[in-house]
Amino acid sequence: MSTHPDGPGSATPLLAIEALTVTIGGRDVVDGVGLRVGPGERVALLGPSGSGKSLTAAAVLGRLPAVASLRGRVLLGGTDVGAVPAARRDRAVRLAAVGQDTRTALNPLVAVGTQLRAAVRANGGDDRPGALREALAATGIEDPGRVLGGHPGELSGGQRQRVQLALALACRPHLLVADEPTTALDPVNRRRVLDLLASGLAGSGTALLFISHDTAAAHELCDRAVHLRGGRVVDPAPLPAHTRRPAPAASAGPGGPLLVARGLHRVHPGPGRRRPAPVPALRGVDLTVHAGERVALAGTSGAGKSTLLRILLALEPADAGSVTADGADVRPGPVRRLRAFRRAVQYVPQDPAGSLDPRMTARELVAEPLRRLGGPATRSAAGRTRAAAAALDDVGLPAALADRRPGELSGGQAQRVALARALVVGPRLLLADEPVSGLDPALRDQVVDLLADTCAARGTGLLLVSHDLAVAAALCPRTVVLHDGLVVEDRPTAELLAAPQHPAVAALVGATAPLSV
Repeated sequence: MSTHPDGPGSATPLLAIEALTVTIGGRDVVDGVGLRVGPGERVALLGPSGSGKSLTAAAVLGRLPAVASLRGRVLLGGTDVGAVPAARRDRAVRLAAVGQDTRTALNPLVAVGTQLRAAVRANGGDDRPGALREALAATGIEDPGRVLGGHPGELSGGQRQRVQLALALACRPHLLVADEPTTALDPVNRRRVLDLLASGLAGSGTALLFISHDTAAAHELCDRAVHLRGGRVVDPAPLPAHTRRPAPAASAGPGGPLLVARGLHRVHPGPGRRRPAPVPALRGVDLTVHAGERVALAGTSGAGKSTLLRILLALEPADAGSVTADGADVRPGPVRRLRAFRRAVQYVPQDPAGSLDPRMTARELVAEPLRRLGGPATRSAAGRTRAAAAALDDVGLPAALADRRPGELSGGQAQRVALARALVVGPRLLLADEPVSGLDPALRDQVVDLLADTCAARGTGLLLVSHDLAVAAALCPRTVVLHDGLVVEDRPTAELLAAPQHPAVAALVGATAPLSV
């Protein structure tokens, strides 16, 4: 794969970025970037978290945050994107996007099928129900009819990501902008989506701007790469050899049971209005996490991990079964009744941009839980500010970014804000939903080390939802695997990786990069 920023191109490229500079808060976060993408060409935009990749993509799509100012030009088919309102742009060049934040990509109030048919019809694609089902099935979604009839909130993050991809390809765009399209996927479906992208683009004439920190995927999909660092185009640097230390063996005497789930069942209503068949999400799940214990919860997309997490967090009820924390029943209810539980058990989300109030600064977001859950030391505004600053420092977010809002942060920076927000109240247990899936390798290793060190220093337990078994092995001595709503394995992580017993676990292990030790 070539690393020349312009490539051979053509006299009139499909996309031309000329001296692009994006300024936020008086700072040039993208500084003089230039690149070209010709018709049918596939170009990777690579770089660490915070390098300016996603802001460059936002400029191409005309979706820069309101606080950003733009200099330079982004030409799409010869039209300056920054100079022409979206409603007046030339529709001769069709543009489609697959974003990193799956929660904001789809309207939660509209059925998935309705959204897909409207978008495909508007772009001259094939909107027949059969064609849409085929498009979803090609991404690995097992029951496309149910997905089309359901709503985005009923889908896992990985399923929503695949719906985005199916929609983008069905619209037959001239240019597809894919911003970290595989970060929310387990290894099995990551492989499937990369194959789908390669086959869907082959012979179609669609150009690809592939934004990622997954260099292996970029080399596989793209003709050439442009590397960003600090907002500027740079020569590619050699990839550092990252090693993850394996998690220590489980201690002989862990604390008593902290969070216990027994016989959890959850059934989602099926799509449609005429007595739809129910869809089982959990089928008798048992899970115990002891005080100070670190447990990984793994499984392919749609296995029931997110549903289980919502029930454990008292965000939705189970149809049957129970959840207890320190022996007390946990059920959905107001914050006042659940205050002690919310202090003890905190959540780190998979999609931080969708969980952070866009009107608040990073410092305010981290301090906000202390107003409702904090102790006497943080009752004053000054105390909360000090605690928030310490938490942001603990997760490695520079003090200069504390006054930025979520829209001004990269995906990796927003993830660190979400982690600081969870840690600031001093929880006994973290429930972390794919907390490193959107981070580049170097930052991912930093956050893994941070979680390990924090849990060890504070005695904090961890339930880590992850499709990356290498990350699970680095953090968690024990791994529980869900498949089709059932616990199919619950064993020491090292044993599970060495000799998986269930076929679904064997497929996950086989698709996972080896752990360096």
